[in-house]
Amino acid sequence: MRKLKYTQQDQWESEARETQSPILIETAKLKAKKNQIVDGLKNYTATELHKNYNSLSLTANGKMEADQRSFQLEEVHFHHPAEHCFKGEATPRVLEAHFVHYGCLRQPLVVSVTFKLGAKNATFEKILTAMDDNKVEQFILLDDLIPKRGYFYRYIGSLTTPPLTEGVEWVVFEQAQMIDIDQLNLYMATFKEQNNRELQKLNHRKIEKYEI
Repeated sequence: MRKLKYTQQDQWESEARETQSPILIETAKLKAKKNQIVDGLKNYTATELHKNYNSLSLTANGKMEADQRSFQLEEVHFHHPAEHCFKGEATPRVLEAHFVHYGCLRQPLVVSVTFKLGAKNATFEKILTAMDDNKVEQFILLDDLIPKRGYFYRYIGSLTTPPLTEGVEWVVFEQAQMIDIDQLNLYMATFKEQNNRELQKLNHRKIEKYEI
């Protein structure tokens, strides 16, 4: 697998693009709407684990509905530190999971869940155990990684790794999940290099805020 050098991001793209990810979300400027667009983020299950050069990924199953369109979950991967940031927070959150979905026409939709340091996370512990064993012994249920309260933000962006394809629909949860310092250290012991893309310009894009 080709090594993706996050220290050489200025060499990733020579073509100018206007709708790139990740972005800084200015939460206070947005008025929340009642969620009537995203539903059914459940029955998420990890079936395989893959140790990449600088990130962990999971082959996964599950479905969600967005604007009455069905999307199939295919993969979950992690970025350290988090890529999306929220206005007013001094430092990036420690981790971000991307739940990568595709619709019937292979249109991409990525659900973003960030993590902060706090209490031990039971679901993430199962992922770490599978990482240590280098395989998933049994299906890992991922539903508890999806926040059940707070807000989420929706905007149109891109993949955050080359080829940086645009036209990606993003759903970014504001409410963070927790992992403890031991869990973060175990993850970082395997993936020592940071793999977060730099923040990109919003370029007048619309961000929608919804209450869960």
